[in-house]
This record gives sequence, structure tokens and C-alpha cells, in this order.
Amino acid sequence: MASLGVGVYAARMLFRRVVYWVSGRCLRWFYREHRVVGYGAVPLSGPVLLAGNHPNDLPDVIAGLYLSPRHPRYIATVSVTSNAMAKAMYEAMAVIPVARVRDARKMKAEGVDLAAVNQAATDAVLAALAAGEVVEVFPEGGVHDVPQIGRLRTGVAKMVLDHLDAAAENDVTIVPFGHQYEAPRRWRSDLLTVLGTPWGVRAWLASQPADQRGPSALTERLGESIRAVTRNAESWEEGATRDEIVAAAAALRAPRDPLGAAPGLVPAASAMAADAHGDGPSPLAVHIRPAAHALAAAVERAGGIGTSAVDHARLLHALGVHPAGAPVPSIALGLAVPVAAIGWAVHAPVLPLVHALSARRAKARVDLVAGCFVPGLYLVLLWWLVVALLAAVGLAVAGWSPLWAVLLLVTLPRFGDFALGWRDRLGAWRFVKRIHEWSPPECERLRAAAAVIRGWAITL
Repeated sequence: MASLGVGVYAARMLFRRVVYWVSGRCLRWFYREHRVVGYGAVPLSGPVLLAGNHPNDLPDVIAGLYLSPRHPRYIATVSVTSNAMAKAMYEAMAVIPVARVRDARKMKAEGVDLAAVNQAATDAVLAALAAGEVVEVFPEGGVHDVPQIGRLRTGVAKMVLDHLDAAAENDVTIVPFGHQYEAPRRWRSDLLTVLGTPWGVRAWLASQPADQRGPSALTERLGESIRAVTRNAESWEEGATRDEIVAAAAALRAPRDPLGAAPGLVPAASAMAADAHGDGPSPLAVHIRPAAHALAAAVERAGGIGTSAVDHARLLHALGVHPAGAPVPSIALGLAVPVAAIGWAVHAPVLPLVHALSARRAKARVDLVAGCFVPGLYLVLLWWLVVALLAAVGLAVAGWSPLWAVLLLVTLPRFGDFALGWRDRLGAWRFVKRIHEWSPPECERLRAAAAVIRGWAITL
């Protein structure tokens, strides 16, 4: 029996590594870069609650796997386990299933006891915290596709307080995180995840009046810490303006690492984007907002993303404002063509098909990327098998051993990685080349706009 238990544990760990590898491919193939700021915020031991925002469905979950060297246990809705493959993945990842009130009627029809599911989830969370594990959760209770953080549910706070009320030996450390998408549903955009300052629940309770230590007060404190690491705006228009300012200022302040510089600029940029009250915007905002919009429009015209700090850094390089941000030399791109051509020859038929099918099937905006991951992943795997089978047939006809097709199957993901990386570098080279073709007066106007942003950014 002991050997059987060891075998099951080993199989689960192996499958977990496979899930991590597959999840990494999904992120890598849709987003150009996923950067984590504050990676060391999660303590290496003791119970931890990782709490963050949930604006983009499945990508939020996958990105959350890479915030700490410690494996997190997710709290997820039970509805996602209806798919056999998803259920197997969630079991391997030790996900804690919960039921939503809006699913109650459907679950009742299927003979599922909602109260029993949620009680089991509470017991599992308490056991995880008592064992000193990391539990990751989205306190909004679901995907929240609006510019602001939604109203947080009190269920998470109740679980934490129940753990401490049970005479727990260890405190619970809260680590807030925020997924900051520059263009959440645009292929080859960037994703930034920011981890905030950890804080202990017991220390917070000790600092509160006796009547301010309940689940509602703790939920409010949790919301404050999450808002500190996310991007919030009153409207979509204000959010776009804010992110244009962030991208331009980050590229000017840290052209070699613009994505990493972006989080610290969000509060000031938010204030600048919202500065339209009273008698009108301040004289400073009158200059900053149009300058940022002009630079963002130039980035879009050159083929980039107007809210991307990385693309803004390339724009500044092309304009001669800063030497950093240079693309890969054309000779290096040329030398890499043979390997990239193999990767694209294999993947070009399937990747656009995955995106097109997801866009067609999506019932809401947040379904687009999730659809590219699942069932898009199944389609890619099926395509790889077809390619390997065709290669085996070709090898057999040529008198070679068909087993060489197994080697091809194993290396196909790496060819995909290389092809996408090569495409990104080619896109950067073309991006800069287009800007070099613009007229001198137009480039001078953009340099003037950059100077306006620089004057504001250096004062922050």
C-alpha cells in the first residue's frame, strides 16, 4: 500500500510538471512576454494567501502558477471540472473546487449538493493553511471584465479568520498580486504581473478596533492591497489614456527594461488621465495627454501596440531619442531563417486556425484567449500528431526508420518557440525600419512629444 501511495504521488508530480510545461507554452505562444515584478514577495515557508484580480479568465490562472517557487493551490469554480481533461489537470494541480450561487440551479438539476461542495472547499482551505501551503484566489468571485476591481466576496476572509480562530500556530501572510495586461486579448502583446508587499493577518487584527476585525473589514483591507498592484480606471477611455502615458514614460525612464518600470508610474499616470475636473484639466495635463496620445498613435502606425512600453522604447530608439531598444540586426535574423522557416512551416497552418475558431466561438471578450488555450491546445496537439504521422510515412517511403518521427514530435514545440521568437524580432526590425521612412518634420514632432513626457516623468 505504501508503494502504491508513492507511485500515485510520483505520477501526480510528473503530471503537474507536464501541466506547467503546457501552461508555459500557452502563455509563450499568445503573449510576447510575461514579466513578474516582485517575484520574491512570497515567503518560502508558512501559510500564504495569494490574492489578485481576475480580468482575463484562464490566462490569469495560468500566469498565477509562476509567481512563486512554491506550488499554489487554486480555489476554482466546480463548473470548470465538467471537462474530463480539465478535471484531470485540476486534480493533479490540487485545485480546491467551490460552487457559485449562480450555478446552484444547474448543479441541483445534476444532483450536486452546493452546500456540501462549498463546505468541502472550506475544509480543504483550512487544511491547506494549517499545513503551511500557498492558496491562490481571486476574491472577486469570477472574471471581472471592467476597468475597475470588482466588489470582493467575503468568503476568503471568513476562511482566513476561521483558520486563525482555530488556534492556528502560524499566521497567514497575504501577498496581493495584480495582472496588468497592456492589450489583454491582442496576440503578441505583453503581460505584467506585480506582487505587492506581504502583510500578516494577525498583525492587522491587532491594529484594528474590536468592532473592525470581521470578514467585511478584512475583505476591505484585502481590496486595498490588490488595488495597489493593479490598474484601475473610471472608464475604458480613461484606462486607455492612462496606459498610453505609462507606456511612454516607462520607455523614457527605463528603455532597457520598460515593462519592469511601468508599475511605479501607474498612480501618477492615472491621476493625469483623470485630470479633467473643476474648471478643466490642469495646464500640465493639457500637454501630457496629447503628447502621450501622439506617441501611441505613432506606435500603432508603425505596427506596434499603443499601450506597449516595449514598443514605445523601440519608437524612441528609431527616433534617436535613446540608443536602447534597438532590434536584432538583420544579419542575425537572416542566419536564423532556416530554423524559423521549419517552425513556421509546421505551425503556420494551425495557429491562425486556433485564433479564428476561438474568435468565432467566443461569447464574451474574456473567452477569446481562453479559447485559444483550450480547446485550441487540443487542436495543436492533434496537428502535431498529424505532422509526425506524415513524417513517419515519408521516412518509411524513403527507406528510413519511421521512429525518427518521434524525435520530430518531441522537438516541434521548440521549433514553435523559435519561430514565434524570430517573428517577434522580425516585427521589431520592420517596426524600426518603417519609422526611419517617416519625414523629418514628423519625426521632430514626435521627439518634441517625447520631450514633454520626459520632463514630466523625471519629476516622479
